[in-house]
Amino acid sequence: MAKNPYFLDNSSEQNLIESITKETINAMGRRVYYLPRQNLNKDYLFGESEVTRFKGSYSIVAYVNSVSGFEGQGDLITKFGIDLKDRIELVLSKKEFQELVSRVEPEINRPREGDLIYFPDSDTIFEINFVEHENPFYPLGKLYSYVLTCETFTYSNEDFDTDQSFIDDIESDYIESAFELYMSTPTNYILGETVFHIIGNGAAGPTAPVISNSDGIATVYKWKPENNFLIIGNQVGSFNIEAGEYIYGVSSGAVGEITSYGNLNINYQHNPVTDKSALDGVQLEEEKERLDLFNFDQTDPFSEGNY
Repeated sequence: MAKNPYFLDNSSEQNLIESITKETINAMGRRVYYLPRQNLNKDYLFGESEVTRFKGSYSIVAYVNSVSGFEGQGDLITKFGIDLKDRIELVLSKKEFQELVSRVEPEINRPREGDLIYFPDSDTIFEINFVEHENPFYPLGKLYSYVLTCETFTYSNEDFDTDQSFIDDIESDYIESAFELYMSTPTNYILGETVFHIIGNGAAGPTAPVISNSDGIATVYKWKPENNFLIIGNQVGSFNIEAGEYIYGVSSGAVGEITSYGNLNINYQHNPVTDKSALDGVQLEEEKERLDLFNFDQTDPFSEGNY
């Protein structure tokens, strides 16, 4: 049966719905910042970029579909610490996005997966995982909004130059001055544990020193047991970094002698999700080491040890 010729998609009615949609979002929504992603030195074979930059920002109003709070799995305690899995669903006016963003950067004709949304109310940066551009489905033959499905963003050394200091501070918030050390130690340090140093102290001997006698205290940011490579940061007090000095682990009980050192003033980026200096995850790491919960050897556990 043919379509009724007396009911046609009228441009004036489309414009009315578009205006109502934009007005509703601006009346009931929240102001957010849209941060477009720039991929520099992209490897087209693997689809990855050596450098990712977020340059510029666009203030835009978004309606929050998740009215009862953040969705997703919430805050999970994993063997790496606390993992944030908050999700949020936002609705943007297509017309307003084109007026504010596409008019300035014509190559961005719609919100893109991988771009970021800064949500000022919770001071959270979300990454756009998916953009639904057909919801509602063509009322009067036209589309009027975008529905963004977003998840909390994990910082991994991206470059922020958004002209908004409260957003760009993410770089300085998760970068610390740190030491690169090579150790001679029979035991392993634990990622995120507190270590201390006593200037001029020899081998531990039968009685291990106590942290109250320390000259300097720091946090383990990286430990590679295969070559006894240690990075410590968040230093408080004094350290004498030279061969023959000792670094003591508080939680692990590790006693390591410095054999050599690398850069003593590196800017080390520690991830906000796996930053154990700010999380209570050291006990989980100790339990993992004690019980050997994650033993990734080459033995197939289902072959009775034959393979």
